[in-house]
Amino acid sequence: MADISLTASMRSNLLSLQNTQSLMDMTQERLSTGKKVNSAIDNPSSYYTSQSLTNRANDLSALLDSMGQGIQTIQAANEGIEAITAFAQQAKAIANSARDVASTYDQFAIGSNEITSPVIAEKVIVDSREDMGTIVLDLTGNAAAAKFDIYAGDDAPVTIDVSGQASAKAVATEVTTQLQKAGFDVQADAAGTTLTIKALNGSDISWVNTETGGATAGQIMGAGGSNAAAVVELDTDTGKNSASIADALNDQGGVTAVADGMTVEITAPDKEFRVFGGDEASQKALDAAGLSGKRKVGDPNLPNEDRADYAKQFNEILAQIDSLAKDSGYKGINLLQENNLTVIFNEDRSSNLEVKGVDASSEGLGLKSAGNDWLRNADIDASITQVEDAISRLRTMASEFGNNYSIIQNREDFTENLINVLEEGSDKLVLADMNEESANMLALQTRQQLAINSLSLASQAAQSVLQLF
Repeated sequence: MADISLTASMRSNLLSLQNTQSLMDMTQERLSTGKKVNSAIDNPSSYYTSQSLTNRANDLSALLDSMGQGIQTIQAANEGIEAITAFAQQAKAIANSARDVASTYDQFAIGSNEITSPVIAEKVIVDSREDMGTIVLDLTGNAAAAKFDIYAGDDAPVTIDVSGQASAKAVATEVTTQLQKAGFDVQADAAGTTLTIKALNGSDISWVNTETGGATAGQIMGAGGSNAAAVVELDTDTGKNSASIADALNDQGGVTAVADGMTVEITAPDKEFRVFGGDEASQKALDAAGLSGKRKVGDPNLPNEDRADYAKQFNEILAQIDSLAKDSGYKGINLLQENNLTVIFNEDRSSNLEVKGVDASSEGLGLKSAGNDWLRNADIDASITQVEDAISRLRTMASEFGNNYSIIQNREDFTENLINVLEEGSDKLVLADMNEESANMLALQTRQQLAINSLSLASQAAQSVLQLF
């Protein structure tokens, strides 16, 4: 205050005391905040540099959360892949179990891919009809000589010779006489020219033209000639391997034969069929090769129940795979449903990683429903191949996600360390040395006491004037 006059010593002590208080205030602020630079006024360069470092650290800290969520998204996808892989392996086990069940398709293993006659019979007879227990011979209009064989089960054939008969009715009568004598049940229609023939013991029967000059399907008609059995001659060319045998069977018609390695699969859709030898030697050779016998195959009303059940289980597994793929998302992103994930690594978004999504559904993995209820071994083998390819694809997916997981985790660790570096650098610019500031406060308190004492002494000199009164 200008109106009050102080002595020089008092003013000097007062200024010293004010400076000490100012330093104490600053030291107290440092002690309370822990910083030596609390605002731009304290040190503009250090303050703004520290703020820049702190801001970057804060920005990277926010990205750490994004990286962590990205890792969780990949982990969710990986869990889905592991579960889907387990289902795929289960599906393969189901398919292998179905493969062990005998097929309703007639299959015979040749034993070698290069087996020639006579190991494979020289004469193979293939007969396919809706009812193997009955033959219908329509002899209407047939006045030509007729000679053919009738086979009943595994018995030797009965040769029917009706040559020299002048009319169809006469031919029918002679056929009836000879067959009844051989032990067959023969019933003629009202006209007497169409015969229904059965074996008395109920075995399967076939009629075959095996003799030169014998009856043809055009001469003896049964459902357009479909009653006639096909005779397949196997020689060193047609019987050399599974492919040539299949071709020879297909050339005769009535059945479909497919070569599969060392196996021939014979089918006759919606019909029964049987394969047997034309003579005793041929039959023994067929039996040894596993070719002979009767099957009802390809009938959609009579599927193989065991294989169909396995096929149903397989299809249920595929449905579970689809469900798993749909349920493997995290926070709206499902890498197994072809959703992409972008993870940002720095504050200006110039560094990032895009994790490509995949289609881990059954369709995306190339898995198809069990075809034809797995009636054929080829159908099962196709499913097994699909599952094996799917497992290989899943392993590739897991490897790619694992690589991305490692990248994000490494960047997360790096970012955490970088944040520590930034924060440490920022602190070095603005943080106070608490030990030093504590010592400063102690020294200032001592100085303050001395200044107060000094001011008191100076005031005592001014008070001496009172003694004059």
